[in-house]
Amino acid sequence: MKLPMIIVHGGAGKWKGKRIPVALEQVEKAATSGFQVLENGGSALDAAEACTVYMESCGKLNAGLGARANIDGVKELDAMIVDGNTLNFGSVAALTGIQNPVSLARYIMEKTDFSFFAGDNAKRLYEKMIAEGYRTESEPGVVAQSFDGGAKDTVGCVVVDSQGRIAATSSTGGIAKKIPGRVGDSPIMGSGAYANDVCGATATGWGEHIMRVTLSRMIVLYVEEGLEVGLAAKKGMKMFEAKTGSEAGVVVADAKGNYSFSTNAKAMPTAIIQGSINKMTSFTCQE
Repeated sequence: MKLPMIIVHGGAGKWKGKRIPVALEQVEKAATSGFQVLENGGSALDAAEACTVYMESCGKLNAGLGARANIDGVKELDAMIVDGNTLNFGSVAALTGIQNPVSLARYIMEKTDFSFFAGDNAKRLYEKMIAEGYRTESEPGVVAQSFDGGAKDTVGCVVVDSQGRIAATSSTGGIAKKIPGRVGDSPIMGSGAYANDVCGATATGWGEHIMRVTLSRMIVLYVEEGLEVGLAAKKGMKMFEAKTGSEAGVVVADAKGNYSFSTNAKAMPTAIIQGSINKMTSFTCQE
């Protein structure tokens, strides 16, 4: 049985050996958190949010609590969630004072007429979200993990629920020593993540270069054109490297639960659960 399934990455980059086991532990826990939501009847969106909230809150990955600070010492967060069933998405960028931007991204997608907010005005929406009770806080700026069950670079996941609905996320603190206000690929639809009713993908790496080729959208397009997910992931990364000469990584899954990954970085800690909570595979993707 391939469905439901979740594939999670903790970022692709020049990981130091001693940090890889720590990252693997966190993506395994994140995948478990998301998959428990699926087993309890939650949707792909519910599981994707829960998984990403875990990674934002663990403090061991470059997202949320563990995000890198900019050159002023401030953590500016970017995040996105995509509903492949509807092609709707929500994004936030340059968000400060908030630990879990992915939940705000979902609020934007589901409760506003818009898709993308940045900076102080995004923070105002966060306050509105909490006031309305869409999410609750365990402490100021920290979303309570109210779902059932439950660094080095951008984190993200692709989830396919038992009905074949796909959701994808991306969340990050950005690159080290970034200039305040810099926004990378993570909240950009088609770059940091993309999903439709056929396939979903999420990317990690140097955002300026990922945006140049809309990497996640291209990989999904290759699947739409008939490639199986493994070949699509490899073709996307080959195209990306040829056009940019840069490093990145991607994870991808289609509506039937077929999944794959590809990276040209040193490592990309990844975890997959497919069909049952007891069927987890985790590894450091290296190519």
